Amino acid sequence: MRESSPIWMLLVCLVMMSWRPDNADADQASVACRTSEQIVAFTNVNLVPMTDDRVVAAQTVVICGETIVGVGQSSALPVPSHARIIDGQGAYLLPGLADMHMHTRADWLDGAWPVSPFDLYLANGVTTVRNFGAAGPSPKQALIWRDRITRGEMSGPRMLVGALLGIEPVKDVRSFVQMRAAEGYDFVKLYSFLAEQEFIQAVDAANKAGKRTLGHIPFAVGLDGVLSGGMDEIAHIEELDFEFLDFDRTSRLQPLEWFTYLIEIGAQQTAPFETADGLDLQRYEETNPGRLAGIVDKLRTADIPISSTLVVGETIVRKLFHREEFLARPENQYLPADYWAAFNNGQEKHLHLFKDHERFAQSKYETETMLLRELHTAGVPVILATDAGTGQMGIVPGFSIHDELRILTENGFTPYEAISAGTAVASRVAAKITGADEFGTIEYGKRADLLLVRSNPLADVANLKDPIVVMAAGRWYSRAQLREMIDLRR
Repeated sequence: MRESSPIWMLLVCLVMMSWRPDNADADQASVACRTSEQIVAFTNVNLVPMTDDRVVAAQTVVICGETIVGVGQSSALPVPSHARIIDGQGAYLLPGLADMHMHTRADWLDGAWPVSPFDLYLANGVTTVRNFGAAGPSPKQALIWRDRITRGEMSGPRMLVGALLGIEPVKDVRSFVQMRAAEGYDFVKLYSFLAEQEFIQAVDAANKAGKRTLGHIPFAVGLDGVLSGGMDEIAHIEELDFEFLDFDRTSRLQPLEWFTYLIEIGAQQTAPFETADGLDLQRYEETNPGRLAGIVDKLRTADIPISSTLVVGETIVRKLFHREEFLARPENQYLPADYWAAFNNGQEKHLHLFKDHERFAQSKYETETMLLRELHTAGVPVILATDAGTGQMGIVPGFSIHDELRILTENGFTPYEAISAGTAVASRVAAKITGADEFGTIEYGKRADLLLVRSNPLADVANLKDPIVVMAAGRWYSRAQLREMIDLRR
């Protein structure tokens, strides 16, 4: 491929930017491409723009740097002569996926995992992640990775990073939030163990610092307190499980004691409704008539987004009741060695927590899928998320997003709605943090996070697996490259 002059490539990009199929305003920023490698065109693709539920045939998408600068019919849209052409040959092009609740560990790239979890995300079409707190002694490592990925110095999905508050005691909550905001964290994650006054102080301090608050429903606060206190998002559908239980919110318990206490309470309160086929949800709901509807209505009225993370509950059930099936999952080869050590000696997180209360784990998950269906029917914004990354739960980064998509479609979401939860809806929610709705649809001016797959994902979300090409912020990877990145033999 012949190199072109920087001036010529700048002119090419300016011409492409001037072609505005959506009548964009003339004052949008121009993009300067300085080398031929910075212009990429996907041609002859079936476009799944995720602006609505449709496929548009025979389309071309032109990318300049990391920005989409042209979308149109392949027969009509001019492609710069020096562009790198990716002939889609009728494959389906859609926005890259987002995992809106995950975690990193400081040892991600130090050999604890057999391959980089960042590469696992890319290989599965995940181009954006939202980090709800880095595990381990060096949480600021996530900020370094975030910035290096943004600058193009390392491969990986774009990342938003939260400061975690509420696991370890903090002397001054307000000072903690102010300090983390100054350090450049994107949002504040509030955990389950905050006292009521600490929760109020944290939300107030975050608001003053211009940071969103996302998190658990602290046990001492409850759903009503979280909503009235102004927390911006709920981190898991699972958090709503505890709204069905009657327990003492004033208890002064240590973190692990809280979970043990609530599992015992939950097991006692759901046991009368367990059957050979699972939890009798109708009878369970009838014991507290209106509770389910009340929870859902409160969330609908508040219009508060909630992360799905249903794969956690499904994985717990699989580990407890279908051990051989869990062990046979191919992606489990990517879990870190310390996970398998804990699993094999019975100290794995969920094996330990649900010991002697295995039936409650099943009832708990069935409650969560019931909630998912009701939240979806009510129009509560559910965003695609898996809680992967800690290495403690048997959930593999990247691969878990496909389980989550499947779970959504098994519980009332159409394929379009499920994918939208990890694309267009995810971007709108992320924009509340960043100020920019910059990914999640294929439109002029959006970030070039793209996923090319062989079959129509709007027919079956399973068609998103094993992508042909993944583009993350303008950097593209072929299937061969993606497979090599996660090949354990290298």
